[in-house]
Amino acid sequence: MKKRRMSGDTKILLMLFLILMICFAVIGFLFYKFFYAGAGSTKYGDRLDGIEKYKLSETLEKDIQDIYKDNAAVNTVKVNVQGRIIYITVDYKEPLKVDVAESEAIKSLDKIGEENLTFYDVQYILTYSGEEENKNFPIFGAKSASSLKVVWMVSK
Repeated sequence: MKKRRMSGDTKILLMLFLILMICFAVIGFLFYKFFYAGAGSTKYGDRLDGIEKYKLSETLEKDIQDIYKDNAAVNTVKVNVQGRIIYITVDYKEPLKVDVAESEAIKSLDKIGEENLTFYDVQYILTYSGEEENKNFPIFGAKSASSLKVVWMVSK
């Protein structure tokens, strides 16, 4: 039996095939790392470490809504807690000045608690759904856990 020698073309095709297989392996590995690695962990990672020390009231939403129930200018109040952020949305049905709306909104900080405010961020969205035109709304506010005051941004 005669041994067959590889021709130059066959060697080139074999090398290209090996390079192609290596590229597919690398792409497959990167695809796995990007889409599947860590899929079993929580979506917050370790950002919620220590949250058990800062328990929010079970009735936080109702407590905050009770602050505004006697205010005729307020239409609805919604509270949503996601991770370390408390979202408070206040919808006004009467036109208010910006400083009045902001001072009304920050009353809710008392119900969250002084200690919890050092752990949770608070985001405010103040909207207006009344009949009259009011260009002051929406108003956005943010209080970081590391800050003592709320920073406001008026949409213009």
